Amino acid sequence: MKLVIIPGLNGNDQLCQEFLTSLNLDTQFIPLPENCAQDHQTLAEHIAPQLPNEPFLLLVESYAGSIAPYLNAMPEVQVEGIIFFVSLLATPSKALLELPKLLRAETLMKLPFAEQQLQSKYLNNDATPQQVKHVRKVVEEIPHRILQQRAEALKQLGEFPQQPKVPIAYVEASNDKVLNQRAKDSIAKLYPDARKYLMEGSHFLLYTKPQQSADLVEAIIAECF
Repeated sequence: MKLVIIPGLNGNDQLCQEFLTSLNLDTQFIPLPENCAQDHQTLAEHIAPQLPNEPFLLLVESYAGSIAPYLNAMPEVQVEGIIFFVSLLATPSKALLELPKLLRAETLMKLPFAEQQLQSKYLNNDATPQQVKHVRKVVEEIPHRILQQRAEALKQLGEFPQQPKVPIAYVEASNDKVLNQRAKDSIAKLYPDARKYLMEGSHFLLYTKPQQSADLVEAIIAECF
């Protein structure tokens, strides 16, 4: 069965290329569209026509997590199971979400000690200096209007449509400093039967630990689906 993968806030494969090549699975990667409003329901409506016309498994990372309940509720979409990877269904730190209103990403990343903060606070010192520079570049390249709209969408998360019962699993990073506890707990709140998997590392697991992430995803699929 095909695994469809939808990425996090940056919306492309720049932070998960090695993870994708490490998977021994039939996969389809769908980037986040930028030619529409960036709330999760609208994104789901634009992604739905790209999905397989057959049963498939869905993996959503971080920001994309809140797209999954909308896709799962569409009668024409044949979701057989969902893996939420360091993901969320509730608003995380509102202070963090206010930053795009105050500063452009490229301005923020040029501040003194920006890379050190990125390395220590958000990458938990799991990344090499080259990886930190790459994450910085990816963040800088997110169009400012898109970043603002996605931050606003995260602030507006609320009720989701009624969910058909499908197997659900979610992966939490042991030292995730991007998601607060409310965001981490939100998946189990909507899906009480979801299976939780804990993985050592930061919010950027797919980038800093691609092979371990791929191994875990394959193990989850074998166990849950």
